[in-house]
Amino acid sequence: MQRFLILALLGLVLLGIFACSGGSDDKMIVKYDVELSMVRKASDINQRYQAPVADTLEIVRYAYEDDLFRSIWSMNEAGWNLVLYNKSEATLTIDWDKVTYMDVDNIGHKVLASGTKYSMRNEAQTPAVLPRRGNLTETLVSADHVYQSSTGIWTKRPLWPVDFAEAQRYKGKSVRLIVPFTVEGLTAQYEFIFTIKDVRQVASSTNPWQLYLVDRALGVSF
Repeated sequence: MQRFLILALLGLVLLGIFACSGGSDDKMIVKYDVELSMVRKASDINQRYQAPVADTLEIVRYAYEDDLFRSIWSMNEAGWNLVLYNKSEATLTIDWDKVTYMDVDNIGHKVLASGTKYSMRNEAQTPAVLPRRGNLTETLVSADHVYQSSTGIWTKRPLWPVDFAEAQRYKGKSVRLIVPFTVEGLTAQYEFIFTIKDVRQVASSTNPWQLYLVDRALGVSF
């Protein structure tokens, strides 16, 4: 317990140091540009995504639809954002516990929906249920990238490296999100393939991975 309190205090001190260093000057952080490059159905019929839609936040989003649903996706080093519309006349269900993230090394990871607390990452999740013509907005993260920090709070680490030199080797790599959609007892599995188009450095006054960097410096096990 004493060791935990010491680590927590040290983490808070380091956070203060990082926050105060350099005043209000912008720092360079790593950003990944990711596209939805292909969608595959269980029937092995490849279907390309539709034209991307750029929103006002300068986030490029990609639309895919068929007779069952319409979806809009965006992905970065934090996870996925999804807008989904049920085009069918029946209820559409997604069992989040059966959704799988396949990383660049083809290793599978459980996915957490936004309604699941990070501390409950190993528990069963509530499925998403969309009535006919219904829709949802969802944020998804990799469960294996969720951890308890040195401060005691549950947080997440990035999917890919935040060090620019190391991040370069991920350019051109692809990852997959395997999602089963169930309608009237029948399940169709879709593979959403995301490709890292570019890795770049951008100026930012804040770093979304500050706590992760502190924990990494402290030797926290991820």
